Amino acid sequence: MTEPRKSSSKLNRYIGAGLVLAVLAGPAVAASLKSIMGSMGDNTTSAKAVLANFDSKAAEQVLRRYAADAEAADAMFASQSSAKEKDLHARFSKMVMIAGTASQKAQDKASFRKAFVAVAAECKSCHTAYK
Repeated sequence: MTEPRKSSSKLNRYIGAGLVLAVLAGPAVAASLKSIMGSMGDNTTSAKAVLANFDSKAAEQVLRRYAADAEAADAMFASQSSAKEKDLHARFSKMVMIAGTASQKAQDKASFRKAFVAVAAECKSCHTAYK
């Protein structure tokens, strides 16, 4: 009779541990996303500086940083199932593609401006929907 009680006790501990992890992981994901969004904001400041004083290497770095930040954010939502999380996954995936492709083509100020406008539009679409 003690066997079922032991297994029930173990099960309760596992369930309790899972609940604790779920409660603790939620804020960690939010903090990580907040950090990524902060990095993207800093990168936007860098992009504006590149527009003011064009440098092709700096332009490429800015676009690659957008792609890397978007990829990190995308990874957070890749296996999520809610409608909002699926939408964020799609938006960040699109941003990765736009910024990654553009980083190869930003050879002059005009092409960088076009790429930056496309990335910024993707940023704005998300902020409009979720802020």
